[in-house]
Amino acid sequence: MRILIIKLALLFCICALAVICYLPGLEGHFVFDDGANLRLNHYLRIESLDFAVLWQAAFSGGAGPLGRPISMASFAVNYYFSGMAPYYFKATNLAIHLVNGILVFVFVRMLLGLHLRIRRAAPQRDFATWVALAVAAAWLLHPFNLTGVLYVVQRMTSLSALFTLAGLVLYLYGREKLQGGNRSGFIAISTAIFLFTPLAALSKENGALLPLFILVIEATLLRWNASDQSSRRILVAMVGLSAAIPVLAGLIYVLNNPELILAGYSWRDFSLSERLMTEVRVLWFYMHMIVLPSMSEMGLHHDDFLISRSLLAPWTTLPAIAGLLLLMGGAFALRNKHPISAFGIAFFLTGHALESTVIPLEIAFEHRNYLPMLGILLPLAYYALNSRIHLSSLRLRRAAFVVLVVLFAGLTATRALQWGDTLQMRMLEAERHPGSVRAHTDLAALYDHLPPTSQEDAVDLYNKALFHYRQAADNAPTSIAGLLGILAVNAERRLPQEDALLVELEQRLATVPFGPPNKNSLIGATRDIASGYFVVNAEVVERLYRAALSNPQLAGSLRDQIVSAFANLPPEIRPKAELLK
Repeated sequence: MRILIIKLALLFCICALAVICYLPGLEGHFVFDDGANLRLNHYLRIESLDFAVLWQAAFSGGAGPLGRPISMASFAVNYYFSGMAPYYFKATNLAIHLVNGILVFVFVRMLLGLHLRIRRAAPQRDFATWVALAVAAAWLLHPFNLTGVLYVVQRMTSLSALFTLAGLVLYLYGREKLQGGNRSGFIAISTAIFLFTPLAALSKENGALLPLFILVIEATLLRWNASDQSSRRILVAMVGLSAAIPVLAGLIYVLNNPELILAGYSWRDFSLSERLMTEVRVLWFYMHMIVLPSMSEMGLHHDDFLISRSLLAPWTTLPAIAGLLLLMGGAFALRNKHPISAFGIAFFLTGHALESTVIPLEIAFEHRNYLPMLGILLPLAYYALNSRIHLSSLRLRRAAFVVLVVLFAGLTATRALQWGDTLQMRMLEAERHPGSVRAHTDLAALYDHLPPTSQEDAVDLYNKALFHYRQAADNAPTSIAGLLGILAVNAERRLPQEDALLVELEQRLATVPFGPPNKNSLIGATRDIASGYFVVNAEVVERLYRAALSNPQLAGSLRDQIVSAFANLPPEIRPKAELLK
């Protein structure tokens, strides 16, 4: 009993340390698309917890095909109790992160304990518990998980992970019962698969990977072991079908409707094949950052990640592909001798099966590793703490792991401190990712909105805003965000617009791929003009409107949205009626 209390106290201390590390970051503002998803969504501003009101808020999201209603409802509840203050949204995210850390501890402890019993390995006293504590510490304190906490809208990721982890824990509870010959374990197994999978997916779509994670667990560590053959057959059928049927149904549907995938690439600056080649390098970047994170390489935005245009451009593409194939082949070949390693690799790759493959999403985001990271951290902790592997190096391995966790905590605390100061955070983002469009537009927008302390300061802020908007424009010739930013900065100050800028903006509006980023930039600009935030004359509005409508890639609903946005402008600057058709 005393030992148990000590271990629980250690888990509490780990959680407390995580809170201490994250506290400075709670002072920061909303970032990136927090604004579009939260501040500009009036359905979240609920005045009661009436079911109908919550239901409307839950289905007010536009992210993902399912709308992520559970996450959206949680944002509405957050607003009801604390208003739109970022601090309390971030504090709620931190609370979810702590719950997830406890679930990580329980999951790893149950998984290792069951695995070792099935393998009939000679028990090491409390080994599974110590590994579980080590993994929970590394996971809770890892700086790569910071965006899953302080980037508010990524509550979608952490809530999905919460239901996924809860489902995995419940599944293992059922497996333990089944292992002891108690068929009531199938109730827990069924609940884990058929209740927690939809709960996770309705928080964020990658929650649908829960049955595949269970398949990985069985294929590598539990090996479908059961007390009798009948239970084993039922188990194989339940898990196999729950994993296979959705995958096959999805593949058949996509193959019959390829435009669902391919249409998204029409406005990206990379093709499907280029994305797949690039994502292999991204996966190696993720693994490197999980094991040895670097402050200079981490960031909110990774839109500056170099695209692989061929197997040798950049030259690292082919070695990265070969290395990943070797890693996968090695995991399969050593699945019996080193099942923990096989599990870790399979778990990590399964966690990236949706967001790092064919779907035309952004190339890289750190929060995509929030749950898959477990696949890397578990083998690290297992081999660092295992006294049955090379006993003479045990102390060194354990000391190295402790140092690594301390490093994680220090980097997380440092990043959180930076995120708590919005100006410092955005300056560092632009400094560390000079090729990022978003890092520069974020910083430029902040300079544009900072209140000047003097006339000299006003000029300095103006010049800095112009500089970073121009950097954004030069970094991405297919983006209009930087040029629209320059237009806005001048318009706010009632300065004349340079014709060279307008010509450049017209040229881009007429030729760039018109996907959601450019569409949102243009609609955002028209919204600011309509609200009087900045002023441009009718001639400028008409030039921009004509250029956009001349773009052959602006079609369908995107075109309708642009037309509607310009139609909402004040009458004196609204494009002529015949143009609004």
